[in-house]
Amino acid sequence: MMRALRAAVVGVVVVSVAACGERTCADGCISSTSVTFNLSCGPTDLTSVVLSGPCSTLDAGPGNYLVGSTGRSLEFTSPSPGLCHVVLTFATGFTYSSDVTFASRSAGCCPSYIAPTQPTFTVDNPSATCADAGH
Repeated sequence: MMRALRAAVVGVVVVSVAACGERTCADGCISSTSVTFNLSCGPTDLTSVVLSGPCSTLDAGPGNYLVGSTGRSLEFTSPSPGLCHVVLTFATGFTYSSDVTFASRSAGCCPSYIAPTQPTFTVDNPSATCADAGH
């Protein structure tokens, strides 16, 4: 009786692992690993992006983080969990800063990954920072 029970339990585990192994992270296990900062307009006179903490990089030029054809969003990731401090500086003198927390996550069958606890931020940069503001 004990052998029959042990064999049944092992069979269930094997089936579960096999079903899990068929699903890949591309199947939707991971939502997003980057944080997005949405600007009020685009393009802007953004001159500097400074990241500190685990998401810091050597080259903080805005062009490295701008996404999309309108230049209204910035994205970045972090290779490890922790608190990142973000400072955006515009030519007009306007400065925006915020903290982003990256945490280790897991989703279903996928291996753990690093993602922001808040995936989107809104930067209410003034219209004077917009490229079409008559500069």
